[in-house]
Amino acid sequence: MEKRHSPVLIGISITFCSVMPVAQAFAEDGNVSSVAIFSKKELKSGKSKKNNVNEEKNTNRDKNDAQSAESVVVTGTRANGRTVHNSAAPIDLISQKDLAQTGATNILEAMGRLLPSFNVPALVQPDLGSMVRGAQLRNMDPAYTLVLVNGKRRHTTAVVNEDGFPGSVATDLSLIPTAAIDHIEVLRDGASAIYGSDALAGVINIVLKKDTKGTFSGQGGSTYDGGGTNGYVRADKGFSFDHGKGFVHLSAEFNRQDMASRNFPLKSGYLSYPAVSNTTGALVALGSGNTLPAGTHLNPKEAGRNNTPWKNVGSPSSTLGEFAWNAGYDLTKSITFYSFGTYSYRDAASVQNYRLPNTVFKSNLGLYSVYPDGFNPYETMKENDFSATGGIKWNTGKWDWDLSGTYGEDDIGVGVTHSANYSLPYPGSQTAFHVGNRNYGRFTGDLDVRRSFNIPFFAKPLDFSSGFEFQNETQSLGAGEYNSYVGSGSSGLVGYLPVDANSSSRHSFAGYVGLASKVTKNWTVDLAGRIESYSDFGKNFSGRFSTRYDITNNFAFRATVSNGFHAPSLVTESYSNTSDHNGTSYMLAQPTSAVARALGASPLKPETSRDFTAGLVYSPEKSVNLSLDVYEIDVANRIGTSADIGIDRSTGVALDGSGNELTTSQVNQIETLLNSAGISAGNGLIAHYFTNIGNTRTRGLDFTADGHHAIGGGTFRWTAGVNVNDTVVTKRNAIPSVLQGLPNIGILSKSTEYTLRYRSPPDKEIVSLSYQYGKFSIFVRETHYGALKRYNDVTGGSYNITPSFVTDLNIGYDVTKRVNVTVGANNLLNHYPSKIPKSAIPAYNSQFTGLYDNSGPLGVLGGYYYGRVSVKL
Repeated sequence: MEKRHSPVLIGISITFCSVMPVAQAFAEDGNVSSVAIFSKKELKSGKSKKNNVNEEKNTNRDKNDAQSAESVVVTGTRANGRTVHNSAAPIDLISQKDLAQTGATNILEAMGRLLPSFNVPALVQPDLGSMVRGAQLRNMDPAYTLVLVNGKRRHTTAVVNEDGFPGSVATDLSLIPTAAIDHIEVLRDGASAIYGSDALAGVINIVLKKDTKGTFSGQGGSTYDGGGTNGYVRADKGFSFDHGKGFVHLSAEFNRQDMASRNFPLKSGYLSYPAVSNTTGALVALGSGNTLPAGTHLNPKEAGRNNTPWKNVGSPSSTLGEFAWNAGYDLTKSITFYSFGTYSYRDAASVQNYRLPNTVFKSNLGLYSVYPDGFNPYETMKENDFSATGGIKWNTGKWDWDLSGTYGEDDIGVGVTHSANYSLPYPGSQTAFHVGNRNYGRFTGDLDVRRSFNIPFFAKPLDFSSGFEFQNETQSLGAGEYNSYVGSGSSGLVGYLPVDANSSSRHSFAGYVGLASKVTKNWTVDLAGRIESYSDFGKNFSGRFSTRYDITNNFAFRATVSNGFHAPSLVTESYSNTSDHNGTSYMLAQPTSAVARALGASPLKPETSRDFTAGLVYSPEKSVNLSLDVYEIDVANRIGTSADIGIDRSTGVALDGSGNELTTSQVNQIETLLNSAGISAGNGLIAHYFTNIGNTRTRGLDFTADGHHAIGGGTFRWTAGVNVNDTVVTKRNAIPSVLQGLPNIGILSKSTEYTLRYRSPPDKEIVSLSYQYGKFSIFVRETHYGALKRYNDVTGGSYNITPSFVTDLNIGYDVTKRVNVTVGANNLLNHYPSKIPKSAIPAYNSQFTGLYDNSGPLGVLGGYYYGRVSVKL
C-alpha cells in the first residue's frame, strides 16, 4: 500500500489557514488584550494583562519544587487560579528534576517510579507490544488515560494490543522527549466532560519548557547481570527574539537501549539438534517430544550447544531520536500566536521464539545450511511519529478566545530479520522481510472561549467556559511483501495479507460548557458538560460535578462525580490479521466483517464509565501536604476478544479453536453459519474478533504526602504515596445466540478476567527521601509492589508472584555552578520476581529449568547502575 504523507500537509495547512485570518482581523483592534500563552490561568474579569510571552505566568510556582502545594495547575478544570492545594480533584505534579532523578531513560518508566497509581508492566505481549508499551492509571486500561501536550489532545499509536490489553490503543509516552518537558500534571479522576473520549481513569498533561534557559545531559548505564546497556544524550535551549515579543524553546534527544535476556537454560535432557543414524551417519529428525528415534544416537553438536538459546524474556533493543519545539509570538499587543510539536524516529527490534536446529532441518533441508544452529527471528519496527499544533489566543473585552489546530501521525514499518520462510528455496532466498505498514493520523481543531461574571452573593466571579472541537481520524494497514506471507510466511511474524490491507476514516464533533466558582468563601463548585457525535457510533453526553469545601484554612473535603466514555479506536475497529496454519486460516477478523458477523460479532460499542472520587486534604504546616482519596470507577462494555471459533481440519480431524474434537452436528452448525455469509470453511477457518465482553468495577484508595524542611544547613525533602485497588467483574456479556451449543465458547474467559482484574499490583507504596547540603545531594526511594495474582493455564487455578521491595539510590555533586555529576542504581539490591510455579508452566515451555513472569512492574532485568553528567547552558 502506498505510504501516505498528505495528512501531515493537510493538518498543517488547516491549522495555519484557520488561525491566520483571525490574527489579521484583530491585528488592528486596539481594545484586544494579550493573553498568557499555554497557561489556563486566564485574565480575571475586566482586567487586562499585557505580559509578553517570555514572562513567567505561573507566579506561584516554586521552580525548585514542582510538588509545591501552591503550584498553579491547568489540568482537570477550566477555571482560573487552581493549585494542587486548592484543587477539587487529586492532581500529581512532576518536575523535570523529578524525572531526571529516577534514572529512567524515558517519561513512561520515570512516571512508573514516581506515582503509586501508575503501573508500567514490563511486558504484556510479544511482537510490537514489547516495543510500543502502555501504562495503567488506577489499574485501568492504558487507553483510558488521555494524554495532552500543553493542554491539547495528543494522538495515539498505530498499534492495537491483541493479548495484554485486548483492543487497547494508547498514546506512546516514550515518544515525547524528556528534555522538552517543564513539568507533568496527572489528574487522577475521570474528565470526559472536559476533554472528551479516553479520560475515564484520568489525564496526563505534559507542559513544555518555554524559558530561555538551556541544559545538556548525558547518561549511561547497564544491568548488574549483563545486557540492557542504555544511555541518552539530551539538550535543550530557549531563545527570545524581537525585543521579547517572541520565544522559541528547542529540544533534542538521542536514546539507545540494548537488548537484555533473562531466559533460563534448557533442561539437560532436552535435545536441540537432529539425531544421527547409527547405520548411515545421516541426520534424522528427532521424534515426538524431541526424543531420539530408534536406530539413532545423539548429534555431537549437543555437547557444545548454547544452553540458553531462547532470548525472548527480557527487553528489546531500540534506537530513538527525538526533537521538540515550543514557540510563541505577540503579533501585536492584542494577539498571541503559538506553536509546538514533536518528531520522533524509532528503530527497534524484539527477539522472538528460538527455532531449534531440528525444526529447521525438518522444515527446510536447504535452510539447515544457513542456520545449522537454529535461529532467533527479530521482529522489527521503523517508526516515524509526528505532532504539530498551531493557534492563537486573543481577548475581546472580557472574553478570552483560543483557536487551534493539531495534527498527529504515527507511521510504523514492520519487518522481521534473521528469519526465513520455510516455503522458499534455501540457500539463496531472503532472510529479512517487510511484514507491512501501520499508520494512524488525527487532526483536531478547537475553539475555546471564556469569561468571568460577577454574580451577586458569590465569593468569587463565576468562570464560564465553552467551546467546540472537530476531529478527523484516518488509519491504514498495508500488506507485506509477497514472500512474507506466501506459503508458511516469514518466521517470527507472518506478513500482513492483501486481504487484510485496508484504510478507513471517521470524524466527530463536540461541544462543551463549564461553570466554576467559589460560591462562598469556603465552598468551590465546578460543573462541566460535553456532547459528542461520532460518525461511526453516534452521540454521547458526559457530565461532571466537582466540589470542595475548606473546613479550615488547612483542612478540606473534595469530591467529584462524573460519567465518561471511551470511543473504540479506529485502529481497533479496522484491524484484521490472517495467517495460514497448515492449510487452516487463523484470523483476527474485523468486528463488522462478513466472517465475524457470521460468527456472532456486532459493531463495537463505546466503553462508558461512572466515576466517583472523594477525599481529604490537610496541610498541618506550610511545608507539609497530605491527601487521601477514595474512588470507584464502573466501566460498562469493556472491550476484549472473543473465543477462537471455527473448524481446523489440518490434522485430518475436525477440531475447534482450542484443539478439541467437534461433533458432526457442531461442524454442521459452524459451516451453516459461514455459508450464510457466503464463506466456505474449506480445510479450516478459525476466527476471533474484538467484542464488548462485560462490565467491571474498580475501587481504590490514593494517599500522598510531601514535605521539605531546613535541617543541618541543608534541605531535607520527603514524599510518600500509596495506591490500593481492587477490580471485580460485575457483568459478563451473553454468548451470541448463533454460537449456543458450541464447546469452549466464552465471551469473558478466565484468563481475560485475570488480566482485567490483576494486571497491576493490588497495592503499591513509594517513599522517597532526599537531602541537599551545599554541593552534595543524596536521594533514596523505596518502592513496594504487592503480590501479583496470575491465572494458571495448566490447572485452571491461580498462583501469586510474591511481593517485592525495590531500592533506588543516587548521589550527586555540583562540580561547578553549572555542572553536576550523579551516580546511582535502580533496584540496588538486584531483586527479581519469583519464578512461575512448575505446576503453572505449560508443556510448550517445559524444556526450561525455570521461567519468570515478565508482566509485572518489577520486570526481570534486576539491578541497574548508571552515571549522569548535567550541564546548565
